[in-house]
Amino acid sequence: MTRKRQYGEVANLLQGVVNVLEHFHKYMGIPQIRQLSERVKAAQSELGTQILADFDEAFPSQGSKRTGGPSNVLRDACLVANVLDPRIKQEIIKKFIRQHLSEYLVLFQENQDVAWLDKIDRRYAWIKRQLLDYEEKYGRMFPEEWCMTERIAVEFCHITKVELAKVMRTRAKEIEVKLLLFAIQRTTNFEGLLAKRFTGCTLTDIPGQKRPDSPLEPTNPFLEDEPGEDVGTEKDEDLAKPRKPKAPDNPFHGIVSKCFEPHLYVYIESQDK
Repeated sequence: MTRKRQYGEVANLLQGVVNVLEHFHKYMGIPQIRQLSERVKAAQSELGTQILADFDEAFPSQGSKRTGGPSNVLRDACLVANVLDPRIKQEIIKKFIRQHLSEYLVLFQENQDVAWLDKIDRRYAWIKRQLLDYEEKYGRMFPEEWCMTERIAVEFCHITKVELAKVMRTRAKEIEVKLLLFAIQRTTNFEGLLAKRFTGCTLTDIPGQKRPDSPLEPTNPFLEDEPGEDVGTEKDEDLAKPRKPKAPDNPFHGIVSKCFEPHLYVYIESQDK
């Protein structure tokens, strides 16, 4: 089945085989059982290598995106990857996303006109088109629980944060208040849009992002009706309370806009003037 690439059947059978083997885990001292276990491991390793090769062939790192043909085979291959070593799944996801966003890095290179803050809208328009394109072409290929659309969006955000920080460092003298505020507004709007569309389930590796906002909430006079009573409880319910105002409720808050923080002095200086 592996040789014929009948991944649909392989996925069902392999899960069963792995489950049965677990029952024999205590008996690995018996040569026959150990041999069987090794044969299963060999089959899994062969499958992993073959599936990664299939994805490499279907989505070469350079050149055009090939669509159509292998997508059903690849859809079943993803189901097999769910049963294999998690690294196989991670590798598939990483390669696919990198390939899907490779054009972005070229289009919005630091030296390009569109890379500057006044054209920041174009970045967000580009990713919206990409995500629609992805859903249309590859939406059914990856299992839903892989949250691929969200992963692509999140990786886009990480890249954008780094790229914007670079271009702002290089051209710091050109940043003026209106431009900075325009870029921040457009970026936070985009982060808000992400929150409406996605759950943030793939963000578990960045838990620190919600915290910077919490201390800001209690200092807002409109949120403190009875300072005497509230101030004490505010600290105890630090995690529960900030859920109600909008900003901390958005798991994507700051995912790109954090890159503007080092340049906020531009705004502060203008306020001082």
